[in-house]
Amino acid sequence: MTATKPVQTLQRTLFRIFGALPTPLRRFIVRRVTPSWTAGAVAIIARDDGRLLLVKPVYRKAWTFPGGLLNRGERPAEAIHRELNEELGLTVTINEDPWIIYDTVLRRIDTVFLAAVVDGIDLETIMVQTPELDEVGWFPVDSPPPVEDETQDVIDLSQQVASGGSRILFR
Repeated sequence: MTATKPVQTLQRTLFRIFGALPTPLRRFIVRRVTPSWTAGAVAIIARDDGRLLLVKPVYRKAWTFPGGLLNRGERPAEAIHRELNEELGLTVTINEDPWIIYDTVLRRIDTVFLAAVVDGIDLETIMVQTPELDEVGWFPVDSPPPVEDETQDVIDLSQQVASGGSRILFR
């Protein structure tokens, strides 16, 4: 079932209001309505030219990788498939050997998947499918736009793995 236009407008407005709150207040609210730790799933999708797919949520000031929080009882692989479909209308294949970010300060665990868009989709036509996002774009790995701290963690982990290091990043 798809949301109606007025519902999407209301959702977008509420996300913008949430995004206008100071980061500590946003985190406080998330901590009060979620478990003591948050669990998320993130996808790294790269084109043949090495550019990475990033999204700009309406409630954040910088870019991030597509993904989101897991629903109760949901596995990370299920969550990333759901999130990519909801946010961008994408179907992907994912690696079965994900990476992990374990952040004790923010009390978050993110599962990071390398993902590939299924054949037949023109990567230039990927569009935002949710009121949660403002933009989608492809950026060089060595010169991304301004990114969230959590996104920088994913970039750092990617570099760590590429240099032969652990697939787990501890913060």
